[in-house]
Amino acid sequence: MPNKKHFPKLAALLAAAMTALCGCQVSSSQQTSQAESLPVQEVTGTFSVTAFNVGKADALVLQTEHTVTVVDTGLKGDGKTVEKYLTAQGISKIDNLIITHFDKDHVGGAARLCNRMEITNIFVPDYESELVEYQDFMEKVQEKNLTLTRLPMKDARTWTADDVTFKMYAANETDYGKNEENDFSIALYAVHGEKKFFFAGDAEDARMQEMMDYGIGKVDFLKFPYHGNYLPNTEAFLDAFQPDYTVVCCSEKEDADPSTVETLKKRGIQTHYTKDGNVTYLSDGKTITVST
Repeated sequence: MPNKKHFPKLAALLAAAMTALCGCQVSSSQQTSQAESLPVQEVTGTFSVTAFNVGKADALVLQTEHTVTVVDTGLKGDGKTVEKYLTAQGISKIDNLIITHFDKDHVGGAARLCNRMEITNIFVPDYESELVEYQDFMEKVQEKNLTLTRLPMKDARTWTADDVTFKMYAANETDYGKNEENDFSIALYAVHGEKKFFFAGDAEDARMQEMMDYGIGKVDFLKFPYHGNYLPNTEAFLDAFQPDYTVVCCSEKEDADPSTVETLKKRGIQTHYTKDGNVTYLSDGKTITVST
């Protein structure tokens, strides 16, 4: 477990005040435990989520008609997978890069993306890591003079990209005790027409409870937390979000917990495992179609 140092909150808040996403002003607020409701935009296009087969690691690309958001970048070398996927579509710009936390299987490919692609905004949790992958990432951010915002404790950001409303949530605490890294995970919520998407990073029990307390309720799609590990809060978490679809980022060697697999099956949740290949969820605002 790397040592962590928390940055001065004043610097983070000043950076946050200057930040805008996709040409829009970001609304920043403190989280509440009230039921969450985001504005629903008139649907004018599609919204897609692609999860990549990069082993037991997270790397996802979220695309609206004109914008790209990358949530985590897998292990070192996996940045190439994301880059190739985007450049094959003629895309050279990432509007928002969100690194949920600094484990190597989430931040590993970030340095390459910073080096090879135009990135408008980068969002990370408010702590530091001694991991080489994190240090390489920070060096590229500085070298390329990229805009990076550290989300202060309990911070929440809302913005609209085309016809999708996004909300990003920082963790509530600055210390979760031993093996705390996963519980710093930034959460992301997206609404496209009638369809709701939630991305839970590597949340473990404490962070999962915080996410349940947002009051989001039922979602259509869930990025399952922590690579399919079965935890004491797993059942309650699924009760809270009640997803129709979920994706578990895992590998053949490091597969999802059998208890998780059985739970998802019993609940009738349509589940995809990235060990079986890339998977894309495409929303037209009313329905979701899946391609693998």
